[in-house]
Amino acid sequence: MSNRVLLGILLVLLGIAFILNDYFGIFSGFSAWWPILVILIGVIQIVRRSASLVTSLAIIAAGAVFLVRNLGLIPGEIVFPIILILAGCWFIFSRLTGNHKNTGEDRLNHFVMFTGLKTKNHARNFTGGSVAAVFGGADIDLRDAQLSEQGAELELTVVFGGIDVFIPEDWRMQVTGTPLFGGWEDKTHYVRKDGADGPVLKIHCLALFGGAEVKN
Repeated sequence: MSNRVLLGILLVLLGIAFILNDYFGIFSGFSAWWPILVILIGVIQIVRRSASLVTSLAIIAAGAVFLVRNLGLIPGEIVFPIILILAGCWFIFSRLTGNHKNTGEDRLNHFVMFTGLKTKNHARNFTGGSVAAVFGGADIDLRDAQLSEQGAELELTVVFGGIDVFIPEDWRMQVTGTPLFGGWEDKTHYVRKDGADGPVLKIHCLALFGGAEVKN
């Protein structure tokens, strides 16, 4: 069974459970279970290997914290300190430390939570990577970068946030993804350079209560 079908089945079951709870009170307090969607995003990323393991685990941990808080297993005032601890652990164990205004890395590995990121990339052989924004935002400027001759794949994960990606006009692009109460928009204008088609930047978006935009 594909991840897309599995996700669809889980969403259908979740929706049915909400209806049964709202009209018949079968599941008391079922609305507290919404963080399962956040946890599910992290699990799917691990299965698909579409983002770094640390990023996926951080998303799962964030969803788990909100879930146990909603279920009353931990007091509400402790949630924010736990989120800070999780964010700190990510910075310690991830290769990426802090917000980069300029970088020449060929691959991106950005994760923001309850904050924002603005970065300008000038890689000479850009191959893609992953960007995740959870309750935060990211601006990724690739207009000074050069795309790898083999093309590139960029994974965007948005959970209650937003991501803007800026690319040159002469980059060919394909955008696919899974919107869950969110979406993405392609605002680019492609201008073919030297009369020949170049490599392709493939962008995959996973948006939950958030959005991503790609523009020039």
